Amino acid sequence: MKIPKIKGIIDRRILINYQVDKEILENYLPKPFRPKLINGKGIAGICLIRLKEIRPKGLPKQLGISSENGAHRIAVE
Repeated sequence: MKIPKIKGIIDRRILINYQVDKEILENYLPKPFRPKLINGKGIAGICLIRLKEIRPKGLPKQLGISSENGAHRIAVE
């Protein structure tokens, strides 16, 4: 099965990382994951991204769709 190529525009991307106490992160992570520590602190973040004109390659951009997405992340070992 051939997967079609998708075309679109990344309209906006915001990436925010911050330090979190390791004890707090340990309560959220399932075993066997452990927070990755930098200078004794865990790292967590959120990524917000807006895509527009998403469509199979070759179709006009007017037929594309838009999408706003967010993802939370925690660095683990």
